[in-house]
Amino acid sequence: MKHTWIVTMGLVGLLAACTSTTPAGPASTATPALDGTSWTVTGINGTAPLSGHEPTMEFAGTTVAGLASCNRYNAAFTQDGSAVTITPGVTTQMACAEDVMAQEHAFTVALTQVSGVRAVGNNVELVDASGRSVLALAAVVNQPLEGTTWTLSGLISAETVSSPVAGSSVTMTISDGTLSGKACNTFHGTVSWTQTSIGVGPLASTRMACTSAELTTQENTVLKTLEAATGYTIAGNTLTLTADDGSGLNFTAA
Repeated sequence: MKHTWIVTMGLVGLLAACTSTTPAGPASTATPALDGTSWTVTGINGTAPLSGHEPTMEFAGTTVAGLASCNRYNAAFTQDGSAVTITPGVTTQMACAEDVMAQEHAFTVALTQVSGVRAVGNNVELVDASGRSVLALAAVVNQPLEGTTWTLSGLISAETVSSPVAGSSVTMTISDGTLSGKACNTFHGTVSWTQTSIGVGPLASTRMACTSAELTTQENTVLKTLEAATGYTIAGNTLTLTADDGSGLNFTAA
């Protein structure tokens, strides 16, 4: 019996040796290809961006463009495997609130520090030469123009973006060919749009008096700009309407 036990154990050992496998190492992660992708910046050197002023990055061919925080930018872009270089180019020259401009500066500096890319789950990070994350990116999911409640976040005049009157709320919704909203008064009118162009109005509104001259001026500006709007862009939860005279409106999805 002792001999039989030894032989049996030997066979078991032999079978185990034949069927064993080397433990699998960590699953490899493919380097993400950036060309043809769009992202919202969720971190700048580890700091979350200001709500409603998140930078965006749209990669196409040899360029990357988007919203820097206040201004639009366009930069040169190359990728070779995991190696990435970004060379800032032109930007618009609008002025925003001090904290927004400070964030825009930090974002622009971070662009010059990028030397590589890595995947982080479904998102990506742009890293510097030491592998430190300088920009964290999440895939853009653009809010639909129609059916979204948009809240005014900025008034564009030539090269300046001003914030809405403190404590005020201006909202707008597009549905079934009608644009409706509320400032001091409720307003509505027809609207049509293509992928990048838009036409609004004429608009009709109720005639209640605003509680201050500032609010009256803001309402008049909003209605006038809406009726003059000819183009729009959506980047994530941000809608920008623009008119041929350089005026425009920024909205954030509610």
